[in-house]
Amino acid sequence: MEDDTKNLIQIATRVQEAVTLLSRSRYPELISRLKGFAGRLEELTAESRKLGLALARGWFAAADRCSMRAGRLVNDISYSISHVQQFIEGPQHKPPTLSQIVEELNQLQDEFGNVDFDKGEDSISVVTDPITLEDIPLGPFKIQLELGKLKDLYGNRPYRVIALNPNPASTDDNITHPHVTSQKLCEGNGAAALTASLEQGRLADFFSMVRSILNTYNPDSPYVALADWDGEPCYDCGYTMTSEDSYFCSFCEHTYCDQCSSYCRICEETACLGCSGQCPHCEQLACPNCITRCSNCEELCCESCIEDDLCPTCREELENENEEQRTENTNQNTKTSQPQTKPDEVRLAG
Repeated sequence: MEDDTKNLIQIATRVQEAVTLLSRSRYPELISRLKGFAGRLEELTAESRKLGLALARGWFAAADRCSMRAGRLVNDISYSISHVQQFIEGPQHKPPTLSQIVEELNQLQDEFGNVDFDKGEDSISVVTDPITLEDIPLGPFKIQLELGKLKDLYGNRPYRVIALNPNPASTDDNITHPHVTSQKLCEGNGAAALTASLEQGRLADFFSMVRSILNTYNPDSPYVALADWDGEPCYDCGYTMTSEDSYFCSFCEHTYCDQCSSYCRICEETACLGCSGQCPHCEQLACPNCITRCSNCEELCCESCIEDDLCPTCREELENENEEQRTENTNQNTKTSQPQTKPDEVRLAG
């Protein structure tokens, strides 16, 4: 018990140090935001001078461009004001006491059952129960707060969400949850609350809120929608398909959506549009197995249109030639078979 208490105090001391560094990092962040705001004001002042010069010289096209740039800068300045004001007017909190942090750690352990402190990674982590969203099992997640990066909270989130038994989206292995990609959580409307909890050292609230986001599905902003979770991208257009809506082309051995695939009108074999071809004579789609070349002109056409190894065009030409030959032979035979007439003999009177 004494060792547990000692270990708990050591962890609490490290957390207190990290939160204290975070509180001090507000000032450099405030300076950075104020510089950005001042820079936008300088750009707006310069644009105002350019606008005056353009008007004085009658350059109205240039004046229009200056006005457009000034409008964009005004919008940027409005955002910068709220960005700075929100940071300045935000509640200032004293770093939590050691006893407060110990209480948070005890509450965290009661909430999650086990709290792991990794000295090597300088991190505190908990593990959620297995998460299932709309009948899709996603497994448990480890929420890992990296204390050494806590001071960078205003630029980069200092925690990771790690799938322990991942069931990632079929289209991207980095997406292990509709709102998690590459171990980073899309916080949505919870961003401000998560930031405040870390600023105040409310570890139990922080981990509980992350778990709550993981157990919630927002269909308006997923990296991959749950409806497409087990889908497969079409090899041609990239559209995500379910197994029921996909079609396998055995010729190129890829899977396609219904818009990028068809079937052979002869053997009814499924084929993608790239492997199948349209017969130039009957205009029907045919798979590679049912397409052949004319032995005369070498044009590709379907087997239904090939007869005696000839396409319809060549076959028609051959038939025309044969007909002409038959006609010519008939004419010659008729001429040959006609009887030869001799001139009447003239009898002379005796």
